[in-house]
Amino acid sequence: MRVPKPILERRRSVRIDDTLPFKVGLEGFEQEASTLNISSTGAMCLLDKVIPMMTKLRVAISLESKKTIHLKGVVVRTDKDLATNKFRAAIFFSEISASDREALERYIAFKLNR
Repeated sequence: MRVPKPILERRRSVRIDDTLPFKVGLEGFEQEASTLNISSTGAMCLLDKVIPMMTKLRVAISLESKKTIHLKGVVVRTDKDLATNKFRAAIFFSEISASDREALERYIAFKLNR
């Protein structure tokens, strides 16, 4: 009988557990949400309404430094959070400016070094 190889972590960037307010939107739709965790390439968030997988979104995330970063993202996973009766959505950051990515990376590094 073969022993399966261990599953390696696929993430390329550091992810931290953090609750940040943000907004997601698309044509004619906007929803406030909060992150459960975040990295420089994506976030897991908690939403009141489900957003279908592969939906392209505009995202605005408010960092504690009072800076708001703007980016585009794609929903890559969704599931129901039974504890809160809300929906979790994993959002991949598909378009983010270099300066906003750097601000997000500095924020994550700051939180890790606390």
